[in-house]
Amino acid sequence: MSKLAELFENEAVKDFGVALRKALRIGEDYSSLVELEYAETKEQFAEVIKRFLRRYETLAKKGYKGKQLKRPKEERLVELMRLVDEHGVKLVRSALISYALVKGGEENE
Repeated sequence: MSKLAELFENEAVKDFGVALRKALRIGEDYSSLVELEYAETKEQFAEVIKRFLRRYETLAKKGYKGKQLKRPKEERLVELMRLVDEHGVKLVRSALISYALVKGGEENE
């Protein structure tokens, strides 16, 4: 398997991608998408993820259709930052945004 495919199949990318998708589609959190798009350094990426998680926490507490939204786990956060160290901000950023914008398996047609 290619390194790019491994990146896109990584559970941390999937978990954060799904959270970003929900933030966009349920909470209309376009700020996180734009901020993520412009993160270029590891430090900027970490700051954007922090702000995204703060916004997502509010959305998750409100819930959707009577259910709380699933939050990414601590180990996924650490894994995401490891991926940034390994692959760089640009590729991880691209994987997260791409994952967030595709149709998820839980969505109807």
